[in-house]
Amino acid sequence: MTDGCSCCAPRDLKRTLVMIGDATIGLAKLDRVFGEMYKSKKSPDDVDGEEIVNLVSFYNYIPPGAIDLYAEALIKEYEKFYRDKEGITA
Repeated sequence: MTDGCSCCAPRDLKRTLVMIGDATIGLAKLDRVFGEMYKSKKSPDDVDGEEIVNLVSFYNYIPPGAIDLYAEALIKEYEKFYRDKEGITA
């Protein structure tokens, strides 16, 4: 098995559940993507939907017709991640 693609990913790969529209989707390596964004000192205001979808799609399939839904949901998830890292309560 390799660590590079989702088709060969181990079954115990951590997935984060995210509400995308009306569906709950398990996304691989979301913590890694968000961690890298955070290390790059990107606040949620610095991230746009296209950028976050491109980063997450490296590890996950994102249907072309759902890109806007994914972008909206992923930005919200990154906002939560960022607040948690910064110790900000909403």
